[in-house]
Amino acid sequence: MRIRVLEPEEALVSSSDDGRWVWAFVLAPDAGGTRLISRNRIKSGSSLGPRLGLAVMTPGSWVMERKMLNGIRERAERLRHQSEPAPAG
Repeated sequence: MRIRVLEPEEALVSSSDDGRWVWAFVLAPDAGGTRLISRNRIKSGSSLGPRLGLAVMTPGSWVMERKMLNGIRERAERLRHQSEPAPAG
């Protein structure tokens, strides 16, 4: 995977050398916060082997990516709470 687009605080897009797999992370403003969006595009071709491989890998990839994004959210929220000023009292 090589970085194809790098826009600080906006987007990170990488792809395989042959361009068949593209993975993008985008930060988007969302109701007073920021939303991290992850998108994958994989061109598996028309032959049965690659299509079957993709069908087998997709559920595991989804679980792994969901866990990764949840971990990023937890760390971001923890950092946000640490940087908030203490209530006056």
